[in-house]
Amino acid sequence: MTRWMLPIGLLLSALPAQDNLHYDFETVTALTDLPALQANRGNTLSLVSPGHGDSKQALLVESPAPSKYAQVAFKQPLTLVRNLVLSFDVRAESPDATNYVGILFSDQNNKTYFASVPFEPGWRHHELVVSAFHPVDGGRFALGMEFKQFTIYGRAKADSGARMKVWLDNVTVAPHVTEGKMADLRVSTANPPLFNWPAQQGAVTVAWSQDPAFAAAATTTAEVRDNWYTPPQPPAPGRWYWRYSRNDEFRDGWSDTMPVEITPEAHRFSPGAISLDELSRRPHPRLLNAAAERASLNAEQRAALCREAERVFQENIADDCPIWVEGDPRWPTWIDWYGKAHGGITSRAGTRLQRLATILMRTGDPQVREWTRALALKASKWDPEGGSNPGRGDIGAHHFERGLNWCYDALAEDPTTPELPAIRAALEVRAGQFWKRLNPFRGNEFNNHSWLNAFGLAESGLVLAGESPEAGAWARFVLELFVGRFLCALGYQGDNNEGISYWAYGLSFVVDYAAMMKRVVGVDLYRHPWLAQTARFPLYTTPPNAYAVSFADTGQPNHGTKGPAATREVLGLARETGDPYALWYAGAREPVAGVAPKPPVDIPQSIWYRFIGWAIHNTSLLDGRDGVTVAMRSGPFYAGHQHEDLNGFVIHAYGEKLAIDGGHYDWYGSAQFKNWSTLTRAHNSILVNGRDQGSREKGADGQITAWFDSPEYGYSVGRVADPDVYAGQVERWDRALLFLKPGLLIVRDTLAATAGPARWDWLLQSVGEIRTDPAQQTFTLTSGEAALSGQFVAPSDLDLAVTSGFPDNAQPVDRYSTRPSPPERTPLEYHLTVTPRAPRQNEEFLAVMAIDRAAEA
Repeated sequence: MTRWMLPIGLLLSALPAQDNLHYDFETVTALTDLPALQANRGNTLSLVSPGHGDSKQALLVESPAPSKYAQVAFKQPLTLVRNLVLSFDVRAESPDATNYVGILFSDQNNKTYFASVPFEPGWRHHELVVSAFHPVDGGRFALGMEFKQFTIYGRAKADSGARMKVWLDNVTVAPHVTEGKMADLRVSTANPPLFNWPAQQGAVTVAWSQDPAFAAAATTTAEVRDNWYTPPQPPAPGRWYWRYSRNDEFRDGWSDTMPVEITPEAHRFSPGAISLDELSRRPHPRLLNAAAERASLNAEQRAALCREAERVFQENIADDCPIWVEGDPRWPTWIDWYGKAHGGITSRAGTRLQRLATILMRTGDPQVREWTRALALKASKWDPEGGSNPGRGDIGAHHFERGLNWCYDALAEDPTTPELPAIRAALEVRAGQFWKRLNPFRGNEFNNHSWLNAFGLAESGLVLAGESPEAGAWARFVLELFVGRFLCALGYQGDNNEGISYWAYGLSFVVDYAAMMKRVVGVDLYRHPWLAQTARFPLYTTPPNAYAVSFADTGQPNHGTKGPAATREVLGLARETGDPYALWYAGAREPVAGVAPKPPVDIPQSIWYRFIGWAIHNTSLLDGRDGVTVAMRSGPFYAGHQHEDLNGFVIHAYGEKLAIDGGHYDWYGSAQFKNWSTLTRAHNSILVNGRDQGSREKGADGQITAWFDSPEYGYSVGRVADPDVYAGQVERWDRALLFLKPGLLIVRDTLAATAGPARWDWLLQSVGEIRTDPAQQTFTLTSGEAALSGQFVAPSDLDLAVTSGFPDNAQPVDRYSTRPSPPERTPLEYHLTVTPRAPRQNEEFLAVMAIDRAAEA
């Protein structure tokens, strides 16, 4: 039943830090026998029967009322020794959505170290190596360091909290060489895959095999000194297992076994290596060819740049960015601080520094050099643990790091510049913060924050190569990340799960990184299959003069983007990839780099993005004023800007929007975001028993099961059958769209509830006022120059209700602030809810809709 036993009385006595600790909860009769255990406020502790396995008793941690945490603290000192392991048995239950069971160790300086395990109803045994926990706030492990306590807790997903029960048994902390367990599966869309693990001293043996037992004959090994590795040849697609030897100061033995599924379509791309020796010998500036830039300028252009530099210098930068403190009248809430301080102080300082340094590189002007020296030295004195720390806002910290990168690179043209050591030291600290965040990579490869963090770090690596000991590793590792985790993660057709706005925003960093790598070290990432195709993503989702198909956070409002979109990024990509249709979309009408633009009349007008589950039927890519678009999403959840809109559709016609992706994106986590725009009720989808899909989490997926398109008609079928969607209340929902081009859409929904009769609410959102005829089960709306009319053929007992606006708890604000959203960016939205009068376990909706020009409706 237990592996390590110590007398309970000894464990509970007030002694100096111990190497061992054990609770099996069987030898005590009351919680008063356990004085080292402390519940969080609002939580309760109790001893309950039975425990795990043959154990007669366990500890129950409970939050009777909704709470973010159900936690217990073990307030007992412990010393970090080699191979120290936390072992425990746990099960957890909640009627509400929850996220994980977390563990935090706290040291004597109040630094914390985090790990988590799944929140599961059945008993599970876990063994966690303490030195492998993630430092949350800058702490560092050292043998002999003392922890004052550790905490185990259930963590609610929702900010409003949840009722939770967490059972614990056989809690042990003791030295133990663990047998590597099987970790969670990762799907790799790159082949070969990237292996990455926590850094340690000395060489590491990496082993990979299709045999989870790692039989010698079926296993390949490599000795490496980095804490990452990409096999030199692509393995066969399928399930592989990898692990690494642990021989650092904290532990030894083999790591956990990491399974990785290499998809058959996985991108195969080799970027080549960075020649660090050559780069280290290269003089500054490295980020820009200063000689060529200066030679290209005439006197008038040079003078204009110098005047701009003077304006930037006079705008100045702050002495530092303050942290947010509750009660500070300058920013009453955190989001006010984020907009005014993180954005207005940190980000702006970084962009000013970068612009000033760029002008210095381009002109070489002595006065611009003095201005750059002054501001760069001022920036180097900012507190890296203050308001510009990446933990308080990584976007601003990224821009600030890049500002220092460019200043150092520009000023180092003269290596005797006296400010260089101070600027370099500050830059090393800033880059080191991102290095810790990125390596080993624990982030989300589908999200743009990871890309921009990595881009800035790589830029620091190129600037400081040969001058800072870790700089070369920064540049090499980021290249592995972009190839092995980032570019490959976004699909096989140049798609993006977070829609057109975040395609443009995130891609700006990807394109700038690719341009830097090609310009500075000759690595051509534009040959990567995803990057080579993605310039057409705006063409298919946002044709010229048409509103965007964007099932994600898009802006204020989410349905407000009109094509052509992101033409800067499209043009930059098209120039490098030679895509004639992307050149045309970006506005080019004459040849660019020897490639003549071509209008998109001889390519397919529609597309099914399989990876993200977007089925898009266009009648024309040439001009949205003459075209109609019908699109549906049913796919996986990858990243946070996606919505709960499985099987949701949009309809755009003749330059107008008819059935919209509703709501506003003001800021991530706002009241509008949490209570409306990301929810199913803001989309053209279906509510079940009044419940949204709850699909903004891993595994809560839909899928497109059929797709066909021709000039005459398009057909798509989306399926929702995952038990994680609608809290398991739907056994299956198939939505079939038959689009008879250009003016007739038939929508058939076939639904089955898992248990008994259910209420089904069929939803439609629009900016045009919706009028209904309940007796005929029809509706009509007009939006600008387009109109939509519909009739429900089945079922025959429908109530049609129309509402408008947003709930009181979901009013949008003016971006990163608490100010109300301006009226001009807040068009009134109308919501049609169609509900059968009688709940039924199985239901079928059949809606027929006519799409017309308003003058012809």
